[in-house]
Amino acid sequence: MAIVGLFFYKQMPEEVLMNMPAGAVPIYEAKNRLPFYIHQAEENGPVRISRHNEVVAYIVSKEDFEKAVAPKEKSLVERIQESRIAYGLEDDDFDYTAYFDSCRERNCYGREDSSHIFDEV
Repeated sequence: MAIVGLFFYKQMPEEVLMNMPAGAVPIYEAKNRLPFYIHQAEENGPVRISRHNEVVAYIVSKEDFEKAVAPKEKSLVERIQESRIAYGLEDDDFDYTAYFDSCRERNCYGREDSSHIFDEV
């Protein structure tokens, strides 16, 4: 894009070139050469469009646009919630906290039946 861009920029007045944001294309040039800049966006990435020396828009390829607006991958929690809804488990009354608390060991030495191991120590 740089070589082709320099060719067009040389045809512009010098005061426009001096004040234009680096790498941006003025709206009037983008309008006159839209097919060219669409190809540039497809091949080289986004093309910045400026108005009054300020970037106001971008021309992006279809692939870049679809990547930007594509739905993000769902998190593990979201997938678990969806599967619970699918199997009708979203409103169950099971107390998971109490269940997991009962599974945890409360004795600092291990299971209650293993406390005799430390009697002679």
